[in-house]
Amino acid sequence: MSAEPTAAVATLAGTSPAASCLCSGPEDDTVAAWKQLVVTYLKLQRRVEDMLAPYGLVLSQFEALAKIARKPGMIQQELVSLLLVTKGNVGALLDRLESIGLVERRSDPNDRRANRLYLTSRGETMINEIFEKHCAGIREIMSPLDADQCRTMQSLLKMIEPS
Repeated sequence: MSAEPTAAVATLAGTSPAASCLCSGPEDDTVAAWKQLVVTYLKLQRRVEDMLAPYGLVLSQFEALAKIARKPGMIQQELVSLLLVTKGNVGALLDRLESIGLVERRSDPNDRRANRLYLTSRGETMINEIFEKHCAGIREIMSPLDADQCRTMQSLLKMIEPS
């Protein structure tokens, strides 16, 4: 992955020349907060991507494995709705995870059209190891904040989360 953000992300973060045209007038607290949110998100995303790299996984694969780990036996359509991507994208994602031995599809005995999704033993071992590292990383990143600050941050982010 490139160390530089894409042009679209740089614009969102206010770090591209085009971004200077987006908001008229001097930068206000709203724009400054937005920039900080985007920059922080990008740095956190890069950190997770770096943590996944030794496993040969990308974020979308990790997310799919995590969802299947939390709900073994879900059908493929459930995963589509949880990941908020197209059915074709999830199909290709599962093909890849299946080909590297992390996921298996099993026919649903009650519905021939449906496949149930399960982690293989290799997939379970890998996701458990990743979860341990990921949780440790989250705790390290969040360590400057006390419990009240974490709750406040969560509340504030929920207020601006698109529905």
